[in-house]
Amino acid sequence: MTRAGVIIAVLMCGLLVPACSSRAPAAPGRSSSPVPAAPKGPSPARVTTQTVRIGRYTQVFDTPLPGDPAQASVVEGFRTAMTLWTRSQENMMLVPPVTAYVTGTALSGLRDSLARLKADAVVPAGADRFFKTRAAVTSATSAAITTCDDGSMTRAVNPRTGVPDPAYSPSADQLYMFETWPMTRLGGHWAISAPPSLAMMPDSRAKPCQPLPPPGCRPAISRAAEASVTPPITCYGPSAFRGEAGW
Repeated sequence: MTRAGVIIAVLMCGLLVPACSSRAPAAPGRSSSPVPAAPKGPSPARVTTQTVRIGRYTQVFDTPLPGDPAQASVVEGFRTAMTLWTRSQENMMLVPPVTAYVTGTALSGLRDSLARLKADAVVPAGADRFFKTRAAVTSATSAAITTCDDGSMTRAVNPRTGVPDPAYSPSADQLYMFETWPMTRLGGHWAISAPPSLAMMPDSRAKPCQPLPPPGCRPAISRAAEASVTPPITCYGPSAFRGEAGW
């Protein structure tokens, strides 16, 4: 099950937890004489990646925020929307303030996913990772997020037993997808305005999202050559995707 899977699937919940970096405190001076203050350097960079844990589910935002403030604002709105979306799915109900960050047909899609999850008695589990995330601002009120989505470890489980529902297991071509999420300006921040458009292999847009094949997997060969060589090892399933784009 990938994030888009109840729209084609499900998402996550909880509070944003920054992946923090720390700096060691400066050692105290030992001299009794005044020491001129060092010139101030640039301000520390903002923590720009985030990992969110909600119940049995972990969401990783694995791309640093853009240096451009306008683009960074779009990405921050997207992260908040994703968190509230899956938090709602975890609770099987709309969780405030999700309607401030998910609107339009995206909100209709979220409502539909909640109804399906409740009927199937499942909640998000496992882990999902957004990477190679980019923002494009097209006007004062319109933008788009493009991102790779690693759903190879995403599941849907019964909240009481923890047993996965195989109906939500992603197919091989859904493990690593390329997604485009429409965004709109709403109440001073950015919100998701429509369900995503999805690209999966063999669509060329999804190719940069695919990890390197593991050792033992060989690239495809021509039909003419197939008759003269041993067939290549088949490389499918989550265990086959642990290369450059993997965890």
